Amino acid sequence: MRKTWRIAQMLAVQDLKLSYRRSTLGPFWLTISSAVQIATIGIVFSTIFKSDISVYVPYLATSLLIFTFITGFLNESNMSFIQAEGIIRQMHFDPSMYIGRTVIRNILGFAHNLVILPVVFLVLGTPWTIGMLMAIPGFFLVLVNLWWLGHLFALISLRFRDFPPIFGSIITVAFYSTPVMWFSDQVPDGESNPLISANPLFHLLSIVRSPLLGEMASEASWVFSATMAAIGTAAVFVVYRRYQHKIAFWI
Repeated sequence: MRKTWRIAQMLAVQDLKLSYRRSTLGPFWLTISSAVQIATIGIVFSTIFKSDISVYVPYLATSLLIFTFITGFLNESNMSFIQAEGIIRQMHFDPSMYIGRTVIRNILGFAHNLVILPVVFLVLGTPWTIGMLMAIPGFFLVLVNLWWLGHLFALISLRFRDFPPIFGSIITVAFYSTPVMWFSDQVPDGESNPLISANPLFHLLSIVRSPLLGEMASEASWVFSATMAAIGTAAVFVVYRRYQHKIAFWI
């Protein structure tokens, strides 16, 4: 297992280096791009929603960074096996190695973008509280869910090659139907509205975002995320026991 993670880490770092070779700023171009996007949307939408910019922009920055990390990983996980075709045909590794490669690559990218938050909080006077530490277990629970979802989507995409573009369209719809650029209390019944309460992305987003903004994520979000992690992990374990030997043939 340790060897598998070492290989996954090596490949993930290599992916980033190849993506930004001959670039002066490297992956920090992602950080600059995200910062410009947050500043632009923050100024425009705080005006449209008539919201206090010192409240809206920290909310937007936190939401966008976490949502982009989650959906970016899920999109890339669809291609985890397909892009590793050469390795899969020549060597035998545990399938988790390819998902681990995607996880590590996205965590590294997220870490680069995360430097935006302290700057936003300092500039706009967002208070720092001990409650922010609750974002750590929240992030861990998000990773557990991404782990099993990544395995599932990678297998489905390998078997059904139409799944990645379909999923890309679903994510676009999910972005506008999830409280990322808007507040949950702007819809009737707030978080009790089925549009929000039945949205897995909202709950995963909430257990990390709320603590960072000095709030408590709802108990419903914690229970939903934990239940999804437990059931999903068990289900994917069963699926892989049945189908993982077919990966080399489907590739």
